[in-house]
Amino acid sequence: NPAVAAANKLAMDAGYNYAANTHAFANTYDVAPSPLEKGVYRSISGNVATAWGLLAASEQSGRPLFCGSYPITPATVILEELAKHKALGVKTVQAEDEIAGICTAIGAAFAGNLAVTTTSGPGLSLKSEAMGLAVMTELPLVIVDVQRAGPSTGIPTKTEQTDLNQALYGRNGECPVVVMAAHSPADCFDAAFNAAKIAVEHMTPVILLTVAFIANGSAAWKLPDINEYPAIFPPYVTPEMKEGWAPYKRNPENDVRYWAVPGTPGFMLRIGGLEKSNATGAISTAPDNHELMVKLRAEKVERIADDIPNVEVYGAEDADPLIVGFGGTYGHLREATDELNKQGKKAAHAHFTYINPLPRNTAEVMRRYKKVVVAEQNLGQFAAFLRMKLDGFNPYQYNEVKGQPFTVANLVEAFNKIMEE
Repeated sequence: NPAVAAANKLAMDAGYNYAANTHAFANTYDVAPSPLEKGVYRSISGNVATAWGLLAASEQSGRPLFCGSYPITPATVILEELAKHKALGVKTVQAEDEIAGICTAIGAAFAGNLAVTTTSGPGLSLKSEAMGLAVMTELPLVIVDVQRAGPSTGIPTKTEQTDLNQALYGRNGECPVVVMAAHSPADCFDAAFNAAKIAVEHMTPVILLTVAFIANGSAAWKLPDINEYPAIFPPYVTPEMKEGWAPYKRNPENDVRYWAVPGTPGFMLRIGGLEKSNATGAISTAPDNHELMVKLRAEKVERIADDIPNVEVYGAEDADPLIVGFGGTYGHLREATDELNKQGKKAAHAHFTYINPLPRNTAEVMRRYKKVVVAEQNLGQFAAFLRMKLDGFNPYQYNEVKGQPFTVANLVEAFNKIMEE
């Protein structure tokens, strides 16, 4: 309404002039233009960005999106946001508990959906047995864990990174899954998209870790062009595979089993939680077959490292130290790195989105620097994982478990002390 717009502009001008002429403010500030690249931006929270990233993956994969979840702080908004988009073919189920939520998602994955379940730390514990079923059946499933302070009920509204060990190991048996971590509210879109891409193309569960700090936080987000995002290619069976086909027939290049969506003519199948014969798909207790299947599932996850980007280093090649983090601590660690460099020090920063498997160049990067500091909001879970994966690697650690985000000043002080040793 032009008349209303004009009246509002006059009111804004009058208010500005009144404040300026009466010196109503002791200080004034000139805010320079943002260095962000030009484009159309909006404010977005991490939870909403996660939901939208999953929607984009559904679009690019051609598979309908299904979310079966139970409301839990601070993850509930993802389910609420997806429920708004029935017009895009999204199906959402608010289950009676965490176990039912993931089990409905596994059923949806078997039926051919891009399946998602969302939760926080306590819910991830409850979902652990069903995650084992998703690993055994080798179905695409995205589990979003918005981490909060624990253990038990803990501090539900506060932020931590203390679910990493649970994400890596919290299932019975040899039960590997892909583990990723988003690093900012806006990055939740790309992280969710890539988690879904890996889940579908490699027929595996993927755990995406965010934290309350970025899930509830917001950032300026440039509206993406969906055409710039890669297509997602489900590993469907083909008519030529009918003869001699079995549910665990695999692509020899990446060990991914082919996907026979129910209703595909000539490809009836049965899968389940009991170990199956690699050759026939029938239930098997044969010792050699079990070991073969365990190794195949592990190798399939390891080979995903061929499809993920290398970890990048921000800063000088001869830096001391290299500051390492993962997930939602990205902004604080990057700003602390910049502050150290402003002080005349040489610091670098490497931040991990892909945790299991690690990027192929991880060992080379870690061994390039004399001192490496792993900073995380737990008691050293990522540092311990890196020690296990990299022979002879023994980094310094900076750990806080306060339910609060890092403080840049505290980080700079701690890193300076390490440099002085």
